[in-house]
Amino acid sequence: MLLALLVTAPAAFAGGRDVLADAKDNRVDACYTRAELNEALRLARSDQRLYGVLVEVIQEAQISNVKVKGQPCGNGRRVPSEAIDDTGGASPALWGGLLVGVGLVGTGAGLLARRRRDG
Repeated sequence: MLLALLVTAPAAFAGGRDVLADAKDNRVDACYTRAELNEALRLARSDQRLYGVLVEVIQEAQISNVKVKGQPCGNGRRVPSEAIDDTGGASPALWGGLLVGVGLVGTGAGLLARRRRDG
């Protein structure tokens, strides 16, 4: 019985090191708990943080590869394959009008300053 516990203990305590090993090919294939992914971020070496994409890969896995009881890995949490149209924001006509308005105010202020100086 003790031997069985010794054999299964490493699997039960699998954590951040397993995530780091999985992410060596710049992607995380398996599902992990949030605690395991957070531990991997904590264990990442400083050179991996500065010069590699490891941290970004693990942060992406925190969205798509989290173990959720009763659901398959990454179920419904993936980024859509096609870009979503952003219909918000100001139209080019609005920006053009704003630019013209700022130009007119600036020109008027300059002319007024010149008239006061000369007059």
